[in-house]
Amino acid sequence: MSTLMSTQQPRQRKPNTTDAMRALLDTIRNTIPFGLEDADMCQGICRGCSKKMMEMLDAEVSQWQVDLDNQTAEPTFADLAFMEKLARRTYKVLQRNNLIY
Repeated sequence: MSTLMSTQQPRQRKPNTTDAMRALLDTIRNTIPFGLEDADMCQGICRGCSKKMMEMLDAEVSQWQVDLDNQTAEPTFADLAFMEKLARRTYKVLQRNNLIY
């Protein structure tokens, strides 16, 4: 029995919602090109408003970053799901408008 226990990997703890939100915010910042100029976003045929989606996502990311840094709010699973959904929708709109390849 002791050899069985010694070969098993130690259990990894699941992150709490605060750590998960920090990781999600980092992933969003590294994936979504927040530095795009308005002129780049608003050219040609528009398939969903990239500018509005970017503004909404940026506001959410910024607000959560401030709340996490100041420890004024703890995200729930619903908050994590909403943030992920908003980021995915924004990414898809940027792809449709040929701003991300």
